[in-house]
Amino acid sequence: MARSPHPDEVVGVLAGIVQRLAPPSGENTIPDLPAYAQGTLEELFPAPERVPVVEVRRRWLAFGLESCDAWFPSQHRPIEAHFARRYREDRENHTVWTRWIRPPGSAARPRLVYLHGFMQPETPIEEWALLTTLATQLDVEIIQVQPPYHGRRKPRHCRFDGELYWTADIVRSIEALRQSILDARTVLSWLLDQDDRPVGVAGLSLGGALTAALTCLEQRFAFSAPLIAHMDLAAILADVPVLASVRAQLAARSFLPADLGRLFDRVGWSQLGPRVPIERIRIFAARDDLFFRPEHVEAMWRRWGEPPIEWFPGSHMTFFTHLPRVISRLRPLVDAVARDTTPRLPAP
Repeated sequence: MARSPHPDEVVGVLAGIVQRLAPPSGENTIPDLPAYAQGTLEELFPAPERVPVVEVRRRWLAFGLESCDAWFPSQHRPIEAHFARRYREDRENHTVWTRWIRPPGSAARPRLVYLHGFMQPETPIEEWALLTTLATQLDVEIIQVQPPYHGRRKPRHCRFDGELYWTADIVRSIEALRQSILDARTVLSWLLDQDDRPVGVAGLSLGGALTAALTCLEQRFAFSAPLIAHMDLAAILADVPVLASVRAQLAARSFLPADLGRLFDRVGWSQLGPRVPIERIRIFAARDDLFFRPEHVEAMWRRWGEPPIEWFPGSHMTFFTHLPRVISRLRPLVDAVARDTTPRLPAP
């Protein structure tokens, strides 16, 4: 009897069809990778240099909810000199765009920085079905940060969102990761400059991996919720179905996922632990996830001192059916942060 197609595998095939619209990466930047093995972790992932000057424009007001665009120049500076020249060409990516949803009565509540997934476009469905639901069910302001090369940050020559984020141009992929983390930390600086209400971070898939990294790199976040993700970069490159064409192109250049892992091991990435208190972390994972495999999620969980984790049945692509339950699990944490009464867990 034939096995039913796995939802994650199906999405991988469909993504591969979309990715064929884009030309293969012509830049072999593997020889330029030593530029990233010479500094410290703090140099690779620096803190923001300043609080940004943010422009805000209201988009709509309905049922007491307010939606605004907020944007500012990215403080990102590439490390590798040749890429720094190429980076200047994609000017759309130089502006950090956020979608800011404010429900009525949330002025005294925590705020939540949210990071979305790879290849995800900005759509009204996402805004109303996810962001507005998060804002109203958690009773918090939601600030969704667009990752580099997505949404309004997508260069005009790109055919789909995220086309330039994960590619066989490995230097650009590393720089996209660096910029993602810096941009989110810059948004945090802006929010904390407005007032001292706590700010949490959450994300789904790629956004969850970025959330995990921010949990370890930024102590100013008050709480953290990585969703169906881990931060093992070698495993991400090796496992994620939608990166099959990237793996093939890199393999043709004799670069394997383990090589990416070794590069980041030199600066201590794999030894990172949380800077957010573990009692303020909630990890949500899927038992049959082919994108972010359970064994790698569990390894991160153990390295982090075993913060609260919840496993859901199903795959990466069916996880969205559990989002109402995830939100219900997050609400007590947000309420406790608002009251500053999160329980202290035993030290690892």
